[in-house]
Amino acid sequence: MRGLSNHNLEWTIMDSEIARHSAKSATTFRKAALIIAMAAIIYIDWDLGLALFAFYSAGPFLIFMAAAAACIAIWHKSQVIALISRASVPVGMLVAALNTVHMLTAQSTDVETAMFATRLVFAPLSLGIVFSYLLPLVDPAEANFNLTPSGTEQLTIVTLTLTAVYVIWTFLFQSELNALSGLIDSSAVLISVAVMAICMIYPGNENLSLLEKIARSGLFICVMAAVLGVAFYSSAAAKGLNFIGPTVLLSVLTILYGSFIVFVATILGGQSSMDAKEGRYFDWHLIESWVFLALMLMAPRTLIEMIQ
Repeated sequence: MRGLSNHNLEWTIMDSEIARHSAKSATTFRKAALIIAMAAIIYIDWDLGLALFAFYSAGPFLIFMAAAAACIAIWHKSQVIALISRASVPVGMLVAALNTVHMLTAQSTDVETAMFATRLVFAPLSLGIVFSYLLPLVDPAEANFNLTPSGTEQLTIVTLTLTAVYVIWTFLFQSELNALSGLIDSSAVLISVAVMAICMIYPGNENLSLLEKIARSGLFICVMAAVLGVAFYSSAAAKGLNFIGPTVLLSVLTILYGSFIVFVATILGGQSSMDAKEGRYFDWHLIESWVFLALMLMAPRTLIEMIQ
């Protein structure tokens, strides 16, 4: 019996060693896949003239992510990769919206310049999607994302994100609008506040925490901005060109507010109750809202139009 027990123990140790080596090999292969994928994307983007990694796409994106990750790296180091993965799509939308507002408020009337700038309506979101889907290769623990910063940490994070918005809008974009006041629209604020208030008391949300409700309200603000934006645009187009600009700006600013709310709520722990699959669905609805609005209001020229 003793010999049999020793034999079983040896097999158990051997199985443990095999499992450990297998896990180590899997981690190595995942990291190699990440490096290859990123290298391929960077090369293709560079070869096509830079869109995803253009200065006004990658620059603001990295500033926002650095502002969020800096504090989390100090207080919750094990959650950094998961945080960046979860926050990548909201940040991509936020940067895309900022680029669009900058494009709409620029004084240039050169059609070619405006058409070239439209690549930044979509590129930052594409960059966010790439990071969101590739980063779990580094740390599969994203499935166990659980972030609960303290009150002091939350205040620091909110301050850093607001500072990042100010730096990007004022210095990076060098906006012709007056500081952050150019990003404030009373109608967009009213829509955002109304949607957020409804989400706080909406049936089925009773068991959610305040941050979870805020994160979901940000998503619904984006969806509402897309739906109302197309409706308002259709009405403005019938009235004349002078009505179109303010209508488009209202829609984009509303979706900017929604994506910013999702971003801040996420890095404060508003998605902690979501597993990886739920997080992907959440991101997908965000992506849908921006792509729907952008393609309806600011679509690039089609191949047929360019040929003609």
